[in-house]
Amino acid sequence: MKSVILMPRRRTNLRILILLSVLFFLICFAPVSALVSDTEGPTVDGSFEIVSSEGPTRHIEFHAVRGLDGSVDGATTFRDEPIGVSQPHNEAASDRSQPFFFKADFDCLAINQNRAIMSGEIKQASSQEYVGRRVLVVAQDNGGTSDPSKTDRLTWGIYHSDQKTWFQSDSERSAEQIGPLSWIATDSERLDDEGVLANNESMIGCQSFPLSAFSFVSAKLGHGSVRVKP
Repeated sequence: MKSVILMPRRRTNLRILILLSVLFFLICFAPVSALVSDTEGPTVDGSFEIVSSEGPTRHIEFHAVRGLDGSVDGATTFRDEPIGVSQPHNEAASDRSQPFFFKADFDCLAINQNRAIMSGEIKQASSQEYVGRRVLVVAQDNGGTSDPSKTDRLTWGIYHSDQKTWFQSDSERSAEQIGPLSWIATDSERLDDEGVLANNESMIGCQSFPLSAFSFVSAKLGHGSVRVKP
């Protein structure tokens, strides 16, 4: 007659308890990056206040993100503090007397180290003449230092979206044709010149101007914070 050895039930229960404890620990203390997939690419966001001695203070906010599929989502708002004005009697004058405001949706984002260029179309504005125009916002993240020479910087531009009637060309290439192809025009005497893209593209975007073409608002007139994530 064969003998049968039975495992104690207490030891089996102990093993199950230990296994459950290990699984609980791994789930609760695992890094967030291991549990959440990264669905966002480069991002930039910030806010600025521009002070003018000749007009109202302007508040600027912006954020943009480029998804893994290359699409860009984000927006910027420009808003002036209200100032006391007399109420006009006609609609056109009333439109001009409102505090300046517009909102643009970004469709372009380019990041180079600590600098970012955002571009989009103005969708809402205090004056209808701005609706449909293109806006460029250029921001520089310097780490939020208190050194006035190294503070975060900002500049912007508002452009008509008219078709170009001119194009960049090389005077040494007389046979150059106007077409869908493009090339980079640079200054050979400036090693830091990033070049200008020569094409017939009418829409102002992130690639329309090199970063070296922009001058930032003086730290005495504008201050704020920028966060750039390449």
